[in-house]
This record gives sequence, structure tokens and C-alpha cells, in this order.
Amino acid sequence: MNNVTSLNSETLQKLLSAGYKNLSLHFKAINDLNVFPVPDGDTGTNMKITYFNGMKAIEGATKTGEIIEKFANGMLFGARGNSGVLTSQYYRGIANALGNKKDDITVKEFADAMVSGYKQAYEAAVDPVEGTILTVAREGIESILVNIKEDTDFASFIGMVYDAMRMSLDNTPNLLPVLKEAGVIDSGGKGLLTIFEGYLKFLQGVEITENDDYEAMESHGTLQKVDFSAFNADSVLDYGYCTEFLLQLLNSKCDIPNFQISEFIKWLGDHGNSIVCFQNGSIIKVHIHTKKPYEVIEYAQRFGEFVAFKMENMALQHNEVLAEKESKMKERKKYAVISIAQGEGLIELFKELGSDIVLNGGTTMNTSTAEMIDAFKEANADKIFLLTDESNIILAARQARDLYKDSEVRVIETKTIIEGYSALSMMVKEDDNAEDVYNDLEKYSKEVTSCFVAKSSRTSIINGEKSEKGKYIEGVDGELVGSKTNRDDAVCDLVDRIPNIKEKSLCILFYGAEVSNAEAEDVASRINAKYPNLEVGVLSGKQEVYDYLIGIN
Repeated sequence: MNNVTSLNSETLQKLLSAGYKNLSLHFKAINDLNVFPVPDGDTGTNMKITYFNGMKAIEGATKTGEIIEKFANGMLFGARGNSGVLTSQYYRGIANALGNKKDDITVKEFADAMVSGYKQAYEAAVDPVEGTILTVAREGIESILVNIKEDTDFASFIGMVYDAMRMSLDNTPNLLPVLKEAGVIDSGGKGLLTIFEGYLKFLQGVEITENDDYEAMESHGTLQKVDFSAFNADSVLDYGYCTEFLLQLLNSKCDIPNFQISEFIKWLGDHGNSIVCFQNGSIIKVHIHTKKPYEVIEYAQRFGEFVAFKMENMALQHNEVLAEKESKMKERKKYAVISIAQGEGLIELFKELGSDIVLNGGTTMNTSTAEMIDAFKEANADKIFLLTDESNIILAARQARDLYKDSEVRVIETKTIIEGYSALSMMVKEDDNAEDVYNDLEKYSKEVTSCFVAKSSRTSIINGEKSEKGKYIEGVDGELVGSKTNRDDAVCDLVDRIPNIKEKSLCILFYGAEVSNAEAEDVASRINAKYPNLEVGVLSGKQEVYDYLIGIN
């Protein structure tokens, strides 16, 4: 591939796929670069899921402009976390420059599109911070533009971009003191470099061995909930089965170099419809609607074996469509409150406090733009107030707000679950005035000190002192303040660090899945004994990452 001077549709798809494969191979290492030594909303996971949604969107696309446009749109709606949103905006800018292309993309056109990409990402950031993925994206192209000649091929061009991005990434700790203190480079920038490393490997003919785990990414390891009322003993199979699989061609079953994908597709066409089928090396991706999936399975196994498989009765899908239409016909409300939380106990509590919809923020995968938009649709209200659960999803929330046009959406940018709890606990839901509700949510979200205690996932430096992996670290309003070997001691030490703690009146301890009620009660007693004027409450949050989430008023 060293002499490629332009990208056609086939090469472009393979290039993008190589970026995903390389990101899949290294996303856990990118996670380890998080400034906070707590595995919540990890950057590598967020970028991998965001990129995956782009790859999923281009299935069946055949033209260069169509591919890059669908890829950017898929990332846009599936973006998770700050780095995921900025990456989606980066490729949105690239698509703005290349989306109308009907022929091959030249090196100069791709370079200009990358400039458009980083400018779009900077605009989306609102308060751009240097030393992040933004810097790596900008310096990765601006520093090498003068070196691009008419005869520069793609392998040389991407090689220059990769080297420039790597130099920029290595310098990020000098631009952001928080990175230098943690002893890491920027994780988002590393994610972007990893994607371009995949591009470079493809252009240099280096095979990336990581499998395309599309099916696993799509399900996130969860089982689909089945509505058994949609298909019972009296039903008739009207719609057939939505059947999808990845087929690994085997040398023992067929002549792989001479395998004819066109004949395979022709056979599928005689046995079903809504077919999407393409070949990537020795892997065949198939999507088909058929009433006789066993015939498709038997035919596919003539050539290889399945590495991923999913089949669903389409009567269930049809029922979901009807349910969605029915929900849209429900009476529209003046306003609705949507919140995001983590932990079974906290999610239930948020519902009890009056949140119309509570999205599960997950443990290490942030809520996506698409999930927020789906919640907006379900809320069916003139005005929608969205409470975020952490700063890492604020960009995704803003993006969802801007994309959704059927309601006025306002984002209350709560940076912690505790801030969301504080806002909801003081909200008067019966208030018929939407503006009053919004103003209360904004006001009371800011009137709390938000704290946490969690086990450290790596050794770190806190206030100039070394804190070993496995110790319990203490955080106050987003800043690490200390650590202790014992979890209970960490909670009590954290409370001691709160400014003017003797003047505070309320402390709520939300204990996590690994903490017993008895332990939490003992900690509350210790705090209350030292600060008799402080009312200390204990609630089961059942959150997984943080042993304690603590709100102090």
C-alpha cells in the first residue's frame, strides 16, 4: 500500500476499520492513563464505543463521500464521554470537507479535511484546553502541511501525521500540570494517536490481529430483555427472524482466495431480504431477514464457522415500533426532568425524588448522545431538564441538546451524582411553572459539597505525596485531597478536610456495592461523635466504583 496516492471507497473502509482494530487492541492501556486513579468513564472505552458506532453506520455504504458522512453521523449519535464527543466532532469536521466526494480522496484533500476536523472539535469544546486531544489533533496536521507535495503518497502522509501527533502527545504534560503531577500523557490524545497508528499500519501492509468485535460491542455483554407478550402460543410468524453473524472462512472448507462474495450474496437474496453482506479479509459480515434461518446457517457453514451470531424474532422488533408510536401519542407534558445516575440504589432514589426518567450512567461506559436523545423522545415534554452525573458527559449532553429539535432541552451541568441528588431533593415537582423548577434545579445543584472515597487503581501523587495502589483515595469537588489504608478512616479524614465543617448541618453517605450497611452506620457514628451538630444520614447507593459518595451541606 506504500504507493497509494488516493483513497477509493474500498480502501477508505479498510483504513477506518484498521483504526478501530488498533483502538480495540490498546483501549485498556488508554484507560490506564486517566488522571484520576479511579476507573469511571474510562477514555479508551468511550472512544472505542464512539468509533464502533461510526463503523456500524457505514455498513452498506459504497461511495467515499457517503462512507465518511455516515461514519461521522454514527460517531455523533453514539459519542460517549468528552473524548468521544471531541473525536466525533473531529470526524464531523472531516466529513464537512469530504462528504460531497463522489470519487477518490487525494492526500491534499484528506489533509485539508483534517484541518477542518480539528477546528470543528475546538468549536465544540466551548472552553478548549491545550494539552488534550485537541492539541494533538491540531499539531498533528498543522506542523506537517508544508511537507506535503504533489507526489506524496498516503503512507508517507499518515506517517508524518503519526510522528507529529506522537511528539505533540509527549508534550501534553508540559501544557497541563495535572498530567505532569499524575505522571501520564493525555488519554484522549493517546486514543487519537492509536487510531492513526492503525491507519499507518494498514497503509504499510502490517496486519492488525485484533478481531472486529462488532457483536460484542453492540450488546456490551448484556442479554436483551424479551417481551413474551409480543409472541405467544397463538402467534403466527409474519416477520421472520433478523439474523446477523460474522463468519470466519476456513481453508478446510473453501478456497478463500477464490471465494466469490457475489455468489454468496446472490444465494442470500433467494432466501431472505434486507440483506447487508460484505467481506473483510477472511471474515464475512451478514445481516438478513428470513423465516428459515436454519437454511442460512447451514449454507454459511459450508464455507466456515461463526465467530459471532445474533438472531431475533422480528415480531418483538415490530412490537417495539408499535410501542414507540403509542408512547408518542401520550399526552405531552409541560416539562420533564431526566437524570443520569449510577448504582441501583441511587437510580431508584432519583425516581422517588421525581425524576421522570433516570438513565443508567454505567460503571466505565458513559451515557451516549443517542441514549439521551431516546430519553428526550420518551419524555414527550415541551421543556426537558437534563441532570448529568459527571463532567465527562457534559459535552455529550450539550451535543444531544443541540441535535434534538422536538423540545426545548436545557442541561443542568451537574458534575457529580451528589449534585444531582441535591437538586432533585429540593425540587418541588408539583410546581406547574417550568421556569421555577429549572431555577430550583440550577440553584440547589450548586449548594452542596460533593465528595467520594474509592480504592485507587494505580499508584499516584496526591498533594505531593505518593499514594500506593490499593489505598482509599479521598476526593472533594473533583480534587484529590488525601488517602488512607483503611476505608473507614478515609471517610472520616475526608470529612475533617471539609472547610468550615463545624458550620455544616447535613452529611449524607451513599455507600457502594462493596460496603455493608453495618460498616456505613459505624462510620456515620464516628462522624457524628466528632461533629454533634452534623446530622449524618446513611443510604444504600449500590454504586460499583465509589465505595462512598458523600454530600455535605
